[in-house]
Formats: sequence, C-alpha cells, structure tokens
Amino acid sequence: MKFLGLLYNGAKLIFSWNKSDRLWQMPFFAGLGIAIILFVAAFLGRSDLGLIAIIGANIFLYVPDTPLYHKMILCMACAFGIITSFTLGLIGNTFPSLIPIITFLVTMISAQVVRYFSIGAPGFFFFTFAMILGTYIPLKVEDYPMAIGLVALGTMVANVMVLLYALSVIYIFKSHITKPIPKIGEFGFGVIIIDPIIIAFFVSFSMVLQGFLELDRGYWVGVSCAAVLTAVTFKQIWIKQFQRILGTIVGVSLAYIFLHFTFTPFEFALLMMVLMFCAEFCVVRNYALAMVFLTPYSTYLAEISSFMQYDPDVIIQARVLDISIGSIIGLIGGAMIYWNTLRRTLEKIAYKIFLKF
Repeated sequence: MKFLGLLYNGAKLIFSWNKSDRLWQMPFFAGLGIAIILFVAAFLGRSDLGLIAIIGANIFLYVPDTPLYHKMILCMACAFGIITSFTLGLIGNTFPSLIPIITFLVTMISAQVVRYFSIGAPGFFFFTFAMILGTYIPLKVEDYPMAIGLVALGTMVANVMVLLYALSVIYIFKSHITKPIPKIGEFGFGVIIIDPIIIAFFVSFSMVLQGFLELDRGYWVGVSCAAVLTAVTFKQIWIKQFQRILGTIVGVSLAYIFLHFTFTPFEFALLMMVLMFCAEFCVVRNYALAMVFLTPYSTYLAEISSFMQYDPDVIIQARVLDISIGSIIGLIGGAMIYWNTLRRTLEKIAYKIFLKF
C-alpha cells in the first residue's frame, strides 16, 4: 500500500496541471519574435538562415518578472552569453577534439553565472544548446562571421520583443506584478560553484559518449542531458525525466507527422510561432505537455542544414535513441550532485583553488 501511495503521488506530480502567474503575453511575444525572424527570412528566400537567427531569439525566454530596466539588462547580458556560446561552438566545429572541453567550460560557466545571479528557468540550458548546435552546423569557416551575425540579429529581435512585452503588460494590460530583483549569490558556494562542475562533467561526458558511439545526430545526447540537469532538486530531476520521456514520445509522433509535410516558408513561420507559444504557455504548468510542442520545434531548429529536405524515419529514430541515452546520463548526473562524499571532496579542492587566488 505504501508503494502504491508513492506511485500515486509520483504520477500526480508528473501529470498535474500547476497553477502559474505567467501571463499569456509572455508566450505570445516569444512566438511573435520567432515568427518575425522567419517571415523576414522567408521574404528573402533563406528560411534556413532564419533558423540560425532563432538560436539567438531564445534569450527572450529569460525575461524575469522584475522592473523594466532589470528585464532589459538581463536579456542583453543573456544575448552576449548566447552569442559567445555559439561562437565557441563554431570553434568546436572546426576542431572537433575540443568539443568536450568547450562543452564543459560553457556549461560550467553558464550554470555558475545563472545561479550566482539567481536567474530562473531555463537556466544554463540555451547557452549549452547554442554551443552544441554551433559544433554541428555544417558551415565553412568563411561563413562563421555571417552565422554569428545572424545569432546576434536574433538576440536583437528578442530584446525588442522583451521591451514590447514589458510595455504592454505594464501600461496597456496593467496585469504585471513586479517582483523584487533576486539577491546575488544567495544559493551558497556549493550550489553556485560545485553543482555546475558536476553538471558540466556529465554534459561533456555525454558528448564524448555520442562521439565514441558515432551516433547519427548525436548532439541530442548532450542536449537531452543538459535539459534534465536544469532541474534544481533530485526530486525535480526524476520528475522532469519522466515528464520529458512521456512528452517526447507524444512530441516525436507529432514531429513525425509534421516532417511528412512540405510547408511553404510562410506556413513554416506560423507553425514555429504556434509551437513556441504552446510550449512556453505549458512549460511552467506541465513540462510533459510542453515537451509535446518543444519536440517538433527543437527538431526543426536542429535540422538547419537540411531545411525541408528531411527523411522523417531517420530523424525520429536517431532522436529517440539519442534522447534516451542523454536522459539516462542526466539522471545519473543528478544523483551524483546529491552524493555528499563527492560534494565534500570537490568543495575542499575548490576552496583550496580559490584561496590561492
């Protein structure tokens, strides 16, 4: 009976629809920014380049419920971070042997920064995501500046959307409840310094493993591992793990259906807008349902090099395998974060290093 009770409580957490004070305007402007980028790209006849710009537009998702000036400063800082992460990913694209090291450094530093400044979800994820995509986009070295510029343009659009979103909820809808700016460094040394080291090790290991296994589209291993490890507590990690699996199963089916259609560039822009809106509306309410929409969205985003020239069977089979491996590594990494012996050892080493400086 005790086991059944635990099972029931676990299922309740996984399938529950959480209350949230997130305003509908937030996912609307997130989707609008995506649509604007893809509409412009469609007008210019280069929707594939629009997908690269969307990498930068993802910084909109970091907009907090703080005063307007703090919103803008934070999102501009995130813009710098995601451009830097993507640029480092391109270096890994040129020198594949450096990918594990770059993955470790980008994940560790971004996780430490977001924890130090108490930046909420999606945490370090999109910085690692941008870096990993940068390592696999098939570009010539001479095209790197253009790709970096496209990501930068995406961040510019996102910052404009942040401003319009803030002005609309403050002055038009008057539904914005301003929260105080989070305190800096309140999580403590262990959470800010030690946890990101463990997280970065496992995300980096996942990239090494996918390279060793020579997986087709193996970048999903690292992306999935990072997504699972964005959770704060181990309880959240395993709940997020099951929600991710369930949502991905349904989302993969939805993506499989979409991939069989050849959309016009303008239809594709509307599709991506709707997917982003639904994902962001649901992500704080039920992560599994959000994954249903995030899966086709991120699948399109990751298939930049083969825009509208897909083999759905190959893509879906590779993604299911890669996500399974990455999620398992992420779950193991989550367990290691709460292994006290490991934490104490790393804290002693970290303290000695910090004292030297």
